[in-house]
Amino acid sequence: MQSETKVVWLVSLSHFITHGYMTVLPAVLIAIATEQSISFVELGMIANIGYFLYGLGAFPAGYLADRCGSKKMITIGALGMALSSLLIGLSNSTLTFGLTYTLLGIFASIHHPAGVSLIARRVAVNKGKALGLHGVMGNIGLILSPLCAAFCIMLFGSWRSAYIAYGLFGLVFFFVLYSARVEGEENFSLTRPATWFTKSRSGSAAPAPAAASAVSPMPFYISVALLILYMGSILSGFIFRGSLTFLPALFQQNITAITNHDQPVVMAGYAATAVLSLGLIGAWFGGYINDKIKYPELVPIGIFLLSAPALYFASRLTDTGLIIAACLFSLIYYGWQPSQNYLIAKYTKKSSHGMGFGVSFFLIFGMGSLATTVGGWLADNYGVDRIYLLMAIIAGCAMLVALAVLPLRAYALRFEGKTPKVFRRGD
Repeated sequence: MQSETKVVWLVSLSHFITHGYMTVLPAVLIAIATEQSISFVELGMIANIGYFLYGLGAFPAGYLADRCGSKKMITIGALGMALSSLLIGLSNSTLTFGLTYTLLGIFASIHHPAGVSLIARRVAVNKGKALGLHGVMGNIGLILSPLCAAFCIMLFGSWRSAYIAYGLFGLVFFFVLYSARVEGEENFSLTRPATWFTKSRSGSAAPAPAAASAVSPMPFYISVALLILYMGSILSGFIFRGSLTFLPALFQQNITAITNHDQPVVMAGYAATAVLSLGLIGAWFGGYINDKIKYPELVPIGIFLLSAPALYFASRLTDTGLIIAACLFSLIYYGWQPSQNYLIAKYTKKSSHGMGFGVSFFLIFGMGSLATTVGGWLADNYGVDRIYLLMAIIAGCAMLVALAVLPLRAYALRFEGKTPKVFRRGD
């Protein structure tokens, strides 16, 4: 039990700092543009590349977590993020800023497939609750990062101080991870670089499958439910990125007290932070409930069923009504991620958890990054409120997708030869 508790807290703190790194940029955007004479278009391109790699890197990170060990990979990610953040703070041109921010996106991509697979493999008791705490810590990182960045700028007078402070904090956390020992997990060694990406000797990665017959290759199976869950990842990724990106703009446009304030941008940011903080409750409950019900597949259905009308009313209402709708959305929607992680762990083999989560997080973060482009076009041509109308429609589609998981959970695709075949397990 003590080992499981250690795993949960190490991975949750890693989640906290990972989201912190990736949320500093919006808080220091204007300061960077002013000091380094970088246009918002250039900054937007750099941010999009970094965020896309944040998703794309989940593929190799998941594979390496299965092959080399999850604990080793999140330790590598912690070191890489810390050094990248320090380099961003020391960058002196648009090119070096872009290159170092790209590095940050690559190393940040390691956490989700490696960290969540570490919980899935090493936590046997109250796994849903553990995933809920993991989600809560990630949301705290999202909420506190802009405030910490603003405090650093106020204290030291430079946006660079925010990245340097995060880098130093990240180095401290790296040494905590480096010195921690988890049963069944091989440790990362600074003095033996040849072992960083080699197969674990201590059993952190699950054992390899038995050798296939020399006569016929072993068939490959994938659950139909898992494929449906991945469709949900695409749709929910759009909602996640869209709601985070455009909530302050929606408040600034449609809440009179903010629109008429002397500093509408600041007030909209404060209001968005307060609303998003309710996601802490949703994230905890979304993990906790999975341990308590017979069919956890029902949880995403309920989340999207309630999120869709909340998004619709957010697109139609103003002032108090808008705040209430946004609060309901944040309270409900952020329970989806721990629920999704729980189900992916359920429908993937233990030896493939890393890759299973890697695919999911690529779809969430990589494909979800399209929301910034689509949302920007809608905001420019029709108003920010139309973005939330689109997300309401997408949430309705996501609910229909989630409905398909439960009745199809007994089916799988078998890839043997050229044509995949659908079969019912046990037939």
